[in-house]
Amino acid sequence: MLFLCISAFAFAQVEKGNWIFGGSSNLEFDATKEKVKSGSTTSDGSKYSDFDFRPQVGYFVIDKLPVGLFMDLSLDKMKDENYDSEYKWTSFLIGPFVRYYITDLDGFMPYAEAGLGIGSGNNKTTYSGNESDEKYNMFGYKFGAGGTYFVTKNVGVDLFIGYKLEQETYKNEDTGERSDEVTYKCGGLSLNIGFIISLGK
Repeated sequence: MLFLCISAFAFAQVEKGNWIFGGSSNLEFDATKEKVKSGSTTSDGSKYSDFDFRPQVGYFVIDKLPVGLFMDLSLDKMKDENYDSEYKWTSFLIGPFVRYYITDLDGFMPYAEAGLGIGSGNNKTTYSGNESDEKYNMFGYKFGAGGTYFVTKNVGVDLFIGYKLEQETYKNEDTGERSDEVTYKCGGLSLNIGFIISLGK
């Protein structure tokens, strides 16, 4: 009965002139503690925590086609009290995205999406009382497919699977010379799940 009631109200708000708001994660939120066992002795190791969140806002320029901005915020931390060390990574990426809803399957709407962003990051290390701070520039893009299931008139559950690449460029702070830049690239499959809110007419 619950499924039938939900289905009766499930239809997509993807008309021209509507706004779409969303938030998703790649399921990387956790807080863990490492245990180290050597022989019969067990001791505490490093503590880890990381969080990843991707809000976005878009506007339907035509039916089924919203364009807008996305943000990618990542916070990571590792602490090892045995060695009096702590590592923190923070990164922020922002840029345009475009999504096209292909069809409406009784409230479930598959789509294709692509996005391109720039940003910056910071790596901060503390070891035995000494601190180091390293900043870098970021560039990234993503493309793939997914689907939104509208459980009500305006709210949907959103799933995206695709390829994502992020590039980090570090510059030698002492010289500032381009020849001293070091670039790291990381690409692979990305899975995001979240919610979508559509508002408009």
